[in-house]
Amino acid sequence: MLTAIVKLLIILSLTSCNTGNRADIQNLISPAALPYLKSSKLIQVSSSDTSGGNNDRIIIEPGKKATIFNVSGPGMIVRIWFAVDSRDPYFLRRIVIRIYWDDETRPSVEVPLGDFFGCGFKYRQYISQYLGMTSGGYICYFPMPFESSARIEIANETRQEIPGFFYQIDYQKFEGALEPEVAYFHAQWNRSIRTNYDSNYVLLKAQGKGHIIGANLNMQSYDGGMSYLEGDDMIYVDGEKKPSIHGTGTEDYFSSGWYFNKGEFAGPYNGLIYKNDTLGQISAYRQYILDPIPFKKNITMTIEHGHGNQDIADYSSTVYWYQMEPHEPFPPFPIAGQRIPLRIVKPARLYEAENLKFRLDGLKSKVMDMSDFGPEWGGNKQVVIEARDKSSFGLDLNGLREAVYDMNIYYSKGPDYGNADIFVNNVKAGTISGYSPHTMPNGKVTLTGLETLTGSVDIQFVVTGKNVSSNGYYIGLDGISMEPKRFYIPEWYILGPFPNPRKTASNRRGLDSVYLPETIVDLQKDYSGAGRKPIRWKYVQTPVNGLLSLVDEISPQEMVVTYAVTYIFSPAACKVTLFIGTDDGGKVFFNNKEVYRYLGERIAEPDQGEIQLSMNQGWNKLLIKIENNLGAYAFYARLLDRGNNLVVSANQITSSLKKK
Repeated sequence: MLTAIVKLLIILSLTSCNTGNRADIQNLISPAALPYLKSSKLIQVSSSDTSGGNNDRIIIEPGKKATIFNVSGPGMIVRIWFAVDSRDPYFLRRIVIRIYWDDETRPSVEVPLGDFFGCGFKYRQYISQYLGMTSGGYICYFPMPFESSARIEIANETRQEIPGFFYQIDYQKFEGALEPEVAYFHAQWNRSIRTNYDSNYVLLKAQGKGHIIGANLNMQSYDGGMSYLEGDDMIYVDGEKKPSIHGTGTEDYFSSGWYFNKGEFAGPYNGLIYKNDTLGQISAYRQYILDPIPFKKNITMTIEHGHGNQDIADYSSTVYWYQMEPHEPFPPFPIAGQRIPLRIVKPARLYEAENLKFRLDGLKSKVMDMSDFGPEWGGNKQVVIEARDKSSFGLDLNGLREAVYDMNIYYSKGPDYGNADIFVNNVKAGTISGYSPHTMPNGKVTLTGLETLTGSVDIQFVVTGKNVSSNGYYIGLDGISMEPKRFYIPEWYILGPFPNPRKTASNRRGLDSVYLPETIVDLQKDYSGAGRKPIRWKYVQTPVNGLLSLVDEISPQEMVVTYAVTYIFSPAACKVTLFIGTDDGGKVFFNNKEVYRYLGERIAEPDQGEIQLSMNQGWNKLLIKIENNLGAYAFYARLLDRGNNLVVSANQITSSLKKK
């Protein structure tokens, strides 16, 4: 009997010890426990000057790592504070923080310093409950328990000395072992520089047992717009085929609505850190404090880059979570040059220089790997022409469909680069100034109004010299973009609204409902529209930018369809290309025959659809039917008429203005 009592007391004693440590953690992180006495000991590890002076910092040489925290457990980190003096403008991405638990060889935290504290694009002051950047300081209050050891390592990948790295790391030292269900803190960084793919952007894939507690996301559009915010978050838990969590839009994910406000907002758990409309940049954070996402086997966190992944953008993210060790190894960490933010944004469609054929006229060229210099170069490559003073080389572009283009030539600067004049069809059109003490993307030379009546353009580069500080005359070229000079159909008659009845959110019958204008177009006739309201054809002119908005022309403009009609005179039978873009769905009827349809929701952009029209000699009728659901309502339409032979008139008057 006595032996049984002794055994019970031992068990109770061990249980009490473990429960006490568990209670210590709860006491430390729960505001409700603030008045309760603490049994742990707070210890600070810092960069304080141990000699008694005021040199409270460490110096980290370029390419070196510094272990700033290496202690034995059990314990829990409760505060991390950094201040960094760096001359590198991209130090937030080129300095890396790695944290290792219990003598592990692979880090549980591996994130660029700025992203770890919530800002990927630039330093921006903000405060949340667990992370912040204020007045030069970087702060983290996520509790990080560990059993046997904890080590924090800072890697300087800036290529420059960090003359001042200041830090304080506070941790609570425990006397007994942690409870078995206490999980370890993790954080992982990911980036997709160009989301030109059909699948969702992946924030995190993790195996094991744990729960998500936060994420931050940095987005930069390639077209300067913000339509990528339409993307839904989709989170898959424990191998489920369908999303366990399916959101309603990126701005909603961060607890905003409709769109992010022009001003910045920061709350305890969610907020907007940074927004730059000019560069199309947004940084925002989402903390799962009251709504953590548990997983027992695995989790995959994803988000669309635009509705249906239709937008091309630069996405980078940091996810914070707790899980039981061991964890799966993280993917290979990108080199420093591939982590810095985009300094220039190039269009989604770019002719890469390495795929173009240059006339070198005796010069040599090479394809150069630019991975370590930045993420801007397409395919991480550029072509370097090993030019000499007064030398020249050329480039022929053939098979061009459009009559007039605006061209952008993207080039690089560097310590070995020279200057060149650019001639198009023997006319000087631009200049390259190539010198910089550091190799970097310079941007573009814009050449406007390039006529291509023969379907080709001849470009000549003539080296004119170099900066006195340059070591050579090299010319570095990344690629070219060619944007057609679009001439939109100038005038229409529009008629609407007609009903767009909805059976379900994805089944709207208006686009396939045959209304009277599809059989009879009479510009003088009254029609019966939505709500049996009498409506008539209305003459409208297309703005110069080509976007004909129906919001101000049609009322009501939601859950409706509208018709637009115009006429095209052709002097002979021929084939002509029609380009169209609609918000939302659309149909095209040419000479009373349906030739195109798009069913779905989207934001109108030029040239979303391409249709081949068989023109009759004389007048031809073009009728477009545009469906709207909610919000914006507009369309683009233009004809590819290289010979400028067609006449467009909403009234079939041959003296009407042409497209040009």
